[in-house]
Amino acid sequence: MLNLFELANLHPDIEAVHEVVQALKARIDGKEVGIKILKNEAGHYFYELSHYYRGADNANPYVSTDNRFASVEEAARGALRSATMFYRSTDEGGTWLKNESFYP
Repeated sequence: MLNLFELANLHPDIEAVHEVVQALKARIDGKEVGIKILKNEAGHYFYELSHYYRGADNANPYVSTDNRFASVEEAARGALRSATMFYRSTDEGGTWLKNESFYP
């Protein structure tokens, strides 16, 4: 197992090192959304999404602040909840926005 804390201390400009433990794709009403499950140096899991949904009545896309989980499965459920929280197939004018910090 990698010691992420030790890796992060190799250079003073490294802010954090996260291990990608799972890469998933979800198709939501025809839109493919990438999901990465990562693990931090404290052993917690979190997710990153390739896209966020902004509904016609929302000013900004919803980004969950509750993004720390004890297992990969919990992180995957949290990611899907976050991706679909405000999505409605009947939402005319809603759009999927690309997460520019998501790398494949």
